[in-house]
Amino acid sequence: MIPSPFRHITILLFLVCGFVTGTGLAGDTVKYRQWIQEMKSASRGPFSEGIKWYCNDGSVYPAKAYACSRHGGGVEHGALGKKARTLRENGYWIANLLAGVDIERLLDSPDFVDRYNQLLIEKYLITADDGWILRKALFYRGAIQEEDEREGARKLLTAMAGKKEWIGPRFAGLRTGVRMLPHGEDTASVQKVRQMAASLAEQDRHFHDLRVKIHGSPDAGDAERVRQYAAKQKEPQKYLALAEEIDKVYRALPLPQLLRKDARIFSGAHWLQKLLTDAAKGYEANPYPEHRYAATAQLLAELRDALPRIHSHSARLRVLDLSLAVEADNFRQGTALRKAMKKATRQHRISWIRQAATAAYGTGLINKRSLIEAEKSLARLSHDDIPLSTYLKELNYLG
Repeated sequence: MIPSPFRHITILLFLVCGFVTGTGLAGDTVKYRQWIQEMKSASRGPFSEGIKWYCNDGSVYPAKAYACSRHGGGVEHGALGKKARTLRENGYWIANLLAGVDIERLLDSPDFVDRYNQLLIEKYLITADDGWILRKALFYRGAIQEEDEREGARKLLTAMAGKKEWIGPRFAGLRTGVRMLPHGEDTASVQKVRQMAASLAEQDRHFHDLRVKIHGSPDAGDAERVRQYAAKQKEPQKYLALAEEIDKVYRALPLPQLLRKDARIFSGAHWLQKLLTDAAKGYEANPYPEHRYAATAQLLAELRDALPRIHSHSARLRVLDLSLAVEADNFRQGTALRKAMKKATRQHRISWIRQAATAAYGTGLINKRSLIEAEKSLARLSHDDIPLSTYLKELNYLG
């Protein structure tokens, strides 16, 4: 039986909300919660022991240039303080860094699923709670090396995509990780953003904290942060140019263009190329939301079913990335359909429910068996004349 993700959410929420467990650890829970609050307000967050180099031979050195050059290379990042280490030793996996992690060893650890779930919970809290324990540490230069974190996340997700269980019964968990863990490759646009931010920080020392944020843990919201900063400047043009460049990095391509772009990459799998190019043509064939909602729902299911046929683990990860883009478009089309709800016939609504179930399968919210049962139920609703009792029974099942 797969552990419920809500069990793991509860573990970490004890620290956020101060709930008391039934395991006799109420006192520790209160203490740990206080530590979390302290990390939120600390300038270094959980990295109270500064910045260190972690070399590939296992040695650790203070931050200095080329510290690991004679030790097989390594990564530089924040050093966890005693309180953060104590929390982790007791099963509260906070302050997770993926830079330099031994991925195979992590995957083989018996508590990996628990650790992975808590990693995703922490990512959510960082987004939802203004940085959570990294609230100020995001601006602590050197604590988080964004390029190394993305590389570590990419290696982790690629390795997980190569495991049968993670594209099978644990598919939803893998896809959530793909959504939440930044793992894209270092593009020219990303490099340009860093260069522009560094240049501005050299000219304007007050921009330093934003520069550190953009370099260490960038996100789409950085553009608005830069614009807010620019609004206070006498000469905002350079800052606004940076904000526009950040927008370009996070701006999505039109779906057909993205499908064709990925199709060109999958030159070794002609069947996958055809799936994507046919999907692009089908999407473009009709501009109405009803058509595109159905097309994207079907494509989501097809992309999920395609994963076991794809041998390359990195290609599987790319398909998962594509699936997220398709889901975003499916959501937009579904939102547009709401305007037609009042005039929709019963058959129209049933078809939309069927497409919603297909999309739910494609995104991992339900499994194949649940989709089949939902389709059977919808088939029973599709007759022109059905008893009211049957109608209510099937709607209750689908709801």
